[in-house]
Amino acid sequence: MLLYVRMNLTYVVIELGALTLFIVAGWLALQRGRLPFLELVSAAAFGLLLEEGDQLIFQTYHYSSNFILAVDRAPVAIGLTWALIIAGAMRITDALGVRRRYAPIIDSLLAIMLDLAFDAVAIRMGLWTWRDVPLADGWFGVPAGNFYSWLFVTVGFSLVTRYLRDVCARRPNLDWLQLLVPIPAFVLLIASIVPFAIVKPLVDPSPGGGLVMFALTLAAFVIVGAWAVFGPDRGRPDGAALAIVDLRFAFATRIAIHLVFLVALVSLGLVTKAPMLFVAALFFLALEAPLAWLTERRHTGREATRRNDFGRVVPEA
Repeated sequence: MLLYVRMNLTYVVIELGALTLFIVAGWLALQRGRLPFLELVSAAAFGLLLEEGDQLIFQTYHYSSNFILAVDRAPVAIGLTWALIIAGAMRITDALGVRRRYAPIIDSLLAIMLDLAFDAVAIRMGLWTWRDVPLADGWFGVPAGNFYSWLFVTVGFSLVTRYLRDVCARRPNLDWLQLLVPIPAFVLLIASIVPFAIVKPLVDPSPGGGLVMFALTLAAFVIVGAWAVFGPDRGRPDGAALAIVDLRFAFATRIAIHLVFLVALVSLGLVTKAPMLFVAALFFLALEAPLAWLTERRHTGREATRRNDFGRVVPEA
């Protein structure tokens, strides 16, 4: 009985936490304009669509029935968390001064940093369950196809959203089209999964297999991402679209997600049972500090003297 109460309290905390963070993110987005707010809302809709669609189409996992609010098979908190992760990643990428042609790759890497840290912990908490994948297979029970899909979940949404930003810069009255972005983004996701689904049974048919395929794909993303962030082909930080308070909130949200699952990892005794999970969680959490330093340095270096905390132009002295 005590375990049941504790687990249900976990879901209450997760759902209230996701809702609170989403409300704050929405308020901050509204300070920058209607389009940033629509991007956040559409990211939440996309999160619900992909979770519902993936469960109906692939039927490889299911969520716990302990979630309080759900749209059919997709918990609302999961959709809100997707929005926080994707929109937050895009805010960070904007501040890094990455050119638009590379930006979806950076967005994707920022998202996968979180999933690699928490997914194997989440299944041990019982938040969701992978069918036919033992905890000893894949990445501690998480199939490689999940991580591969995470890369393209973010790429698809970012690619379409960033294209629409350019359109709306010329025709602001079309910003409502952002609410339709989840549809083409989901189509792009499904299309990207097809090659993995075809090749994986041929090279690694084991349950949860395909880690080498994912690793090679991730390596390609990292190479492109490193060039985009540190190479000479770099743009200027998009201060007009990003407020410093919004940027810091994006990092605060990421840290909160890391800490929730790190605490769960420790409380479940996984430090000794699965030390590699603990090392991975600490590693990806530690990466947030230099990333935050670099991002804020680039952003404030260009915009601090010209914009206030919400990105509005301030007359220079």
